[in-house]
Amino acid sequence: MLLTISAILFQRSATSSWIELASSDGSRYRVSPIGMVEARSTGSSTECRWWPRIGSTQLCAINDTGGTENMTWLRRAYPLTVIALWASVLALFLNALRVPRQAPTLGVVVTAALPVIGGLAIWSVWNGAARALSVLEGLSPQPVVGGLGLIGAATTLTGIAAVMIVVARR
Repeated sequence: MLLTISAILFQRSATSSWIELASSDGSRYRVSPIGMVEARSTGSSTECRWWPRIGSTQLCAINDTGGTENMTWLRRAYPLTVIALWASVLALFLNALRVPRQAPTLGVVVTAALPVIGGLAIWSVWNGAARALSVLEGLSPQPVVGGLGLIGAATTLTGIAAVMIVVARR
């Protein structure tokens, strides 16, 4: 059951906003694994995406000081989230449905890898966004429950499932 719920949470978090940043001019920036949206105080908005690369190139301009490396990590968040989603489905088949029957250790390994994958995705967005994008430089990130909360819950649930599976196999 935990693996099913975590798969749904990974799927929901893949395109949701994970962090929000506010600037002194009243603009709000919402960063997700696939891109960023700037909502101005005038009511207009601009977006840029890195999965796929479309939208405002100025909004997605990379910071000159170490931004390229952080942008690489930021771009990894979406693939990591999708990998975690499908690995959750695989872990469900390997553990709950016992398909295939001869590979019980594989189910434990896949399940134990899920919290690591989820943690890397969280770290890549939380740590990389403000450092990678010049428009966000110096702004303080705030978590968005509808995105970061979902992947955080999925990562926690997969960690609990991994512990439960290891304990049950002893």
